This record gives sequence, C-alpha cells and structure tokens, in this order.
Amino acid sequence: MPNIRASQRDADRLWGVFGRALGATFVVWMVSWLVTGISEQDERCAQGMIGPGDNFRLEESSFPPDVSCVYEDGTTFSSAGALVWIFWAAVVVLTVSGLGALALELTGVRGAKAASRLSKLAVTGAAALAAVYALAFLVTGSPKSDPLQTCSAFTTGIYERARSVHRTPFPAQTTCVYADGRTYDLVPGWMGTLEWTLLAATFVCAAGAVRAGRYADGDAGAGATPRVTEPDQSR
Repeated sequence: MPNIRASQRDADRLWGVFGRALGATFVVWMVSWLVTGISEQDERCAQGMIGPGDNFRLEESSFPPDVSCVYEDGTTFSSAGALVWIFWAAVVVLTVSGLGALALELTGVRGAKAASRLSKLAVTGAAALAAVYALAFLVTGSPKSDPLQTCSAFTTGIYERARSVHRTPFPAQTTCVYADGRTYDLVPGWMGTLEWTLLAATFVCAAGAVRAGRYADGDAGAGATPRVTEPDQSR
C-alpha cells in the first residue's frame, strides 16, 4: 500500500507538470502563429530586407507555425525564431511527464480508487480525441462541397482547380488531387499523429480501469493472493 500511495503522489506531481507543459505548448503555439502571420517572411526575404539577397526556398511548418527562408549557402531566417526551440522543449517535457504519469498510474492499478482515476483519464482522452477529430473536419469542410471550394487557392497556394478530393475517415484527412498528379493535404500531419496518440492513451487507460475494477471486486485472477478478512474485534 505505501508503494501504491507513493506512486499516486508521484503521478499527481507529474500530471501537474504535464498540465503546465500543455499550457505552455499552447501559448507558444499561439504566439508563433501570431508572429508568423504578421511577419510576411517571404516578402521580406524576396525584397532583400533580411538575408543575403540570393536565391532562397521557403520552408513552412504548422507545428509550430513557422516560415523560414533558406538560402543556397545554408543561411536560414525563421519567422518564429527562438519560439521554435521553446515550443519543442515544452513538447519534450509534455511527452516525458505524460508518459511517466501514465506509467505510474498503471503500476498501482488495484482497487476502486485506481479504477476511478484511470476511468477519468480514459474519458478525458476520449473527449480530447473527439475535439481534435471535430477540428479536423471543420478544417476540411463538408464532404458535399465543391472541389474548388474545398481546395481553395487561399488555403493550398495552388491556383488550379482540384481534379478530385480524397477523404480518409481515420485519421481524418482530406487530400486535394490535381490533374498533374500533385496533392495537398488540408489537415496538418501532426493532427493525425495526435489522433492516434489520443486513441492509444484512451485504450490503455480504459484497459487499466477495467483491470483495477476487477481487483476492486476481488477478481485478482489466477495465482493472486486471496484477501484475508480481519476478525471482528468489537465483541
């Protein structure tokens, strides 16, 4: 029992770190999005306002939002700058603390309390998955919409009419397919990774909750030490 309580205390601390890292990740993502949106990095590079003024290529990212001008000599100018490093540092802390907290939760999967904690985590993971899934569909629009509307040049940067629109149910993705064979994914790849991660976390927490519930009901499985009822000392 003391070891289980210690694991739960450590899990609570790690969940606290996880929550703060999640908040920091979101804030940095939003700031990067704002900075990238107002920077007009491609125009600044093209007009020679920054950089050596030679030929360059644009590298765009949505996780975190960033636009970089990469010159032939390797010189790179990023719109988000140091925010990219801060973002990935927060993601690393987020991942490590989340996995550590979940591992500690699973080491003490005995009793009604563990079942309750893991059930709440499973419900939270399912709710987050539903939110991300709904956001993906919101980004891609209605399946009945015209390809020209779905694959607008404002979104894709491709000033041609898409030949067709290919949709996959899970992870949610909508791909614009053009006559020359080019494709454009409307949903960022990281959202698909997040969907799979949330699905796996929900499954693991639900399985742990079921196992903890079985222990709470006295079904510890074959080979487990039977619970001993303490004698009544009141008489």
